Amino acid sequence: MEGWKEANDLVIELIGKGQIDEALLAANRAADIALKEHGENHANSAVSLNNIGELCHMSGKFEESEKAFQKSLAISEALHGQFAPEIAETLMNLAELHLSRQELDEARQCMERVVEMHGQLETDPRHHALAIHHLAMILQGLGDSENALIHLNKGLALVEEKLGADDPHLATFLKGMAVFDLQAGRVDLAEEKLRRAIIVLEKSIDPEHPDFAACLSLMAEVYVARGHVAAAEPFFNQALEIFKSTLGPEHVETAAVLERLAGICAETGKKEKSETLLQEALGGYIASVGKDDPATARVQNDLGEIYLDSARHELAFPLFETSLAAREKVFGKTHPAVAQSLNNLGVVHSLRGEKTLALKQHGKALAIREKAFGATHPAITQSLENIAAIHQERGEMAKAEELLQRSLAVWESVQGEHHPAVAQANHNLASLYMAAGRNDEAEKRLFAARKILEQNGEKNSPHLATVFKTFAKLYNAMGRVADSKEYTARAEKILKPPPPKSGAVSAVH
Repeated sequence: MEGWKEANDLVIELIGKGQIDEALLAANRAADIALKEHGENHANSAVSLNNIGELCHMSGKFEESEKAFQKSLAISEALHGQFAPEIAETLMNLAELHLSRQELDEARQCMERVVEMHGQLETDPRHHALAIHHLAMILQGLGDSENALIHLNKGLALVEEKLGADDPHLATFLKGMAVFDLQAGRVDLAEEKLRRAIIVLEKSIDPEHPDFAACLSLMAEVYVARGHVAAAEPFFNQALEIFKSTLGPEHVETAAVLERLAGICAETGKKEKSETLLQEALGGYIASVGKDDPATARVQNDLGEIYLDSARHELAFPLFETSLAAREKVFGKTHPAVAQSLNNLGVVHSLRGEKTLALKQHGKALAIREKAFGATHPAITQSLENIAAIHQERGEMAKAEELLQRSLAVWESVQGEHHPAVAQANHNLASLYMAAGRNDEAEKRLFAARKILEQNGEKNSPHLATVFKTFAKLYNAMGRVADSKEYTARAEKILKPPPPKSGAVSAVH
């Protein structure tokens, strides 16, 4: 007759083979055997229930998973008291389940107990350090950066004292602290910690290890923070190769690097490559975290925006709808991310000629943003300008002007009178005045935009070219043909690539 040990060994074997459904059946059989052999309050029952909880979690059966973990926890607490390694293990698993369900506060409570247990029991410092790191990441997710950083420093000190300055666990805490430095704008400190982490990992693990790739990815973020976007791309590419070969193409870490690399490509003008990378990232997120995860929704939105920019709004629309549904499910209906999806749906409705629907979506987005950020925050200007554009198309010039004036006032109050965003707001008003035949007012707004943009001509040159083109249209409408031609030439000069230097060999096309 099969005993509990044989049944439990089979569970472990099936898990090792990746046969999750078969392992779950075997775990339930082992639980039945434990119940018959020893009753429900035996350590073997606790182990089997813990296994069932993990396997249900892997299968997406979250409610069944939580019930199994809670039963296992109750048995272990009855047998061992409140402090025991078995309890810590089940609590760790329960915390991971809560994280999967976006229940961060419940996950925090579990991990606080685990950290306390490891401290009192003086367990393996590696397990203690891992628990501290998990707790720090949960605190960071809750927005409690101060306590997260305190725990990262505690973990770093624990590893240095108990495991030594070259232990690979040290890199885990250095990476975590580097993230905080980056978020706080302490780029040099972040780079210093990452270089130390890389040295530790080079001594202790294979350079093709995922931990090494994570450091490379963060080092890329250092270059991005410094504005050296092109220099970041090779680091992301190297990290991507490692993640793909070690974790697989459909792992969440792989998808995250694909997403960041797509952003870099978009910023450096590689639109087609960015689109391909986002499509790959979307597949990876759906496979690893599911279709309702915020990361999946974010990439759907970004990919939809690429389709929108390239006049493929019918491809964009279903992505925006799916993104909106996922964001409302996870965040609720008043989250700023929901506003972005509503905004994009409004743009598509407008392109389809569905102006009433577009106004409805933009109005919802504006209300969410005003509630989240306030009535004078730059986040509201996108909605103001989109609503104004629809009113302008309908010939409702007074309504459009009021909204664009409000957008201009927001930018001036937040960024001052000489910011490129203020130039864009003036350009928007100029376009409205031209459409209304108020050419003198349009000219004044264009001169205001030009003055701002010429203060940093090289950086703002594409925007300046747009202003010059609008000047040309205005003067042509006013019958000032010579002035129109002059501004057309100025725009073309900016947009035309410079000729090759003398003696240089032209590229062959």
